[in-house]
Amino acid sequence: MTWKSLVPVLVIAVAACHTARKEDGSPAGTGAAAVLPAGVVPVPVELFVMSQCPYGVEAEEAFIPAVKALGGTITFRLDFIGDDIEGEGLVSMHGDSEVTGNLLQACALQADPVRALDLISCMNRDFTQIPENFAGCADELKLDAAALLKCADGDAGRDLLRASFARAEERGADGSPTLLIAGQPYTGPRTRDGMMRAVCQAFEGTRPSLCAAVPPPPRVPLKVIVDARFQDCDAMAKMGIEQLTALFPGLEAEQIDYGTPEGKVLYLNIKDTEQRFLPAFLFGAEVEQDAGWRQVAPYIVVAGEWRVLSVDAPFDPTAEICDNSVDDDGNGQVDCADDACRERLICRPETPGTLAVFIMSQCPYGVQAINSMREVLGAFGRTLPFQIHYIVEEVEPGEFAALHGPGEVAENIRQLCAIKHYPKQHQYMDFLWCRNADPTSPDWRACAKGAIKASVIERCALGSEGRRLLSESAKLGRALGVNGSPTWLVNNNRVFSGLSPEDIRRGFCGANPGLRGCDKTLTQEVGMPAGGCRAP
Repeated sequence: MTWKSLVPVLVIAVAACHTARKEDGSPAGTGAAAVLPAGVVPVPVELFVMSQCPYGVEAEEAFIPAVKALGGTITFRLDFIGDDIEGEGLVSMHGDSEVTGNLLQACALQADPVRALDLISCMNRDFTQIPENFAGCADELKLDAAALLKCADGDAGRDLLRASFARAEERGADGSPTLLIAGQPYTGPRTRDGMMRAVCQAFEGTRPSLCAAVPPPPRVPLKVIVDARFQDCDAMAKMGIEQLTALFPGLEAEQIDYGTPEGKVLYLNIKDTEQRFLPAFLFGAEVEQDAGWRQVAPYIVVAGEWRVLSVDAPFDPTAEICDNSVDDDGNGQVDCADDACRERLICRPETPGTLAVFIMSQCPYGVQAINSMREVLGAFGRTLPFQIHYIVEEVEPGEFAALHGPGEVAENIRQLCAIKHYPKQHQYMDFLWCRNADPTSPDWRACAKGAIKASVIERCALGSEGRRLLSESAKLGRALGVNGSPTWLVNNNRVFSGLSPEDIRRGFCGANPGLRGCDKTLTQEVGMPAGGCRAP
């Protein structure tokens, strides 16, 4: 696995309401006209929301004051995210009440773009009551409620909202909120000053005088612990810093190598936490004063004076590195002689002509992989050295979590028990192939046929033996870093992927050319796209 496959874990999840829409539409919308200061070329600003999305409401309440302050220095339009489905009409993620709210607000924006923003702010005070709170807000603002209701109830309103949906689709806005400034997605903090800073940076040529009054972003110190021994650590750190800078414009980031005295002292703050892996991102307490704090707070671990960002980083700087001829953990064992390295691919001895697979018993891709082995074993013979391991997490000794839930844990154990007690010429495969017809069915006993006895499997599965077998699978998968079902292991130290019998043959024979059976061509198409089930 490369660092590029791990980078997404460094992305801060920006809260938004998302929807999927069909591919049909044309641009339309409403805009707010205003007087343009001399010498200033206005910046286009587009905001896309759903009227009952809490994140869209949050953005409106932050950005509407900025829109008013920027006045004629921007061209602003607000559009809505939804769909126009044949046979259903206009639909939105939060239901019919949101569609009605969208209609009323679209009509208000058409009638008076400036006062419509006040109406939206009023309705946002209790967005869960949209559209029922429209009448009270219209009365409070002395708007012509009857005219707006007539628009929303008629073809005019539907045409406006249909066009607004189409514009959102054209601009690729499927998450509420989506803010575009000069055509570019805004990823900064959802604050008045954050938006104003972004707009001021987008001006070409003359900037309006109001930009001078926009306060600079607050200072946010960040120390990132890296390790030169981990090849991809620096690239991952830089990627994380880039993403965090979008959220914290005042970010002051410093990379510190674990190998330095400063790095080792700093690491002591996190060495006993879940975030002891590198790269590690340590904010100063000042981060809590930045508006972006609300977005990262759920992902923060407090470690003394530091606020540590929770990321799924891969490198333990205190562990043995298995190929550098150094006793990294100081236990007197170097590289593959260290217990921590023995199960790593780089340290596993080659055993030619062997094949193993890691699966999840209720993953459709894992099921297909096992089904494909019927043809593979037919080609290579049932004496082929073949093993099956299961992908789970052992959260506590003897307690497991699987991607497809407790039912998969129980099925993994039953299958391991069949493998343990009926290994001769892979007799257990008959039980697995039978179960694969309906792997979630509780009637597993129906597959215990012939020599395979349900009582034997049940005694093993309900006792300590079954959990010990699954624990061994979990430990091996973790040591090898396997989290995708299926993952194939050939000759004990090489991995490959594949679903079809021919995929498996090629992967096996590529490491074992000349073996009997390698000259055959097996079935390539299995009716499933390439892929797999992947554990977090």
